[in-house]
Amino acid sequence: MLFSVWLFRTEQIGWPNDSRDDPVDEAYLRRRSRSRRRVNGLFFLCGLLILGATLATPDRREWWIGCWMSAMLVLCTIVALAGLDVVRTMLHHRRRIDQIRKR
Repeated sequence: MLFSVWLFRTEQIGWPNDSRDDPVDEAYLRRRSRSRRRVNGLFFLCGLLILGATLATPDRREWWIGCWMSAMLVLCTIVALAGLDVVRTMLHHRRRIDQIRKR
């Protein structure tokens, strides 16, 4: 959970190499920020699920299994969203390179 809070805070402050000089960059960074906020929320949810599994007593085995299965599904969703972020970043860089070549 602390990891998701750190990621969220760093995203708000901004990363060292972020430049918002171009309107194309501004739109891309806005979409990326919104997407990463969702992922940070999913990381936080995963932390809560793991905490719930940790606190589940042996009498509540179904809670333990449910929390761990849900945490696994949330992590799989995060991996899928990361893949989509890679594709979005590659397309953005391709557009930027084409734009630079035209100049």
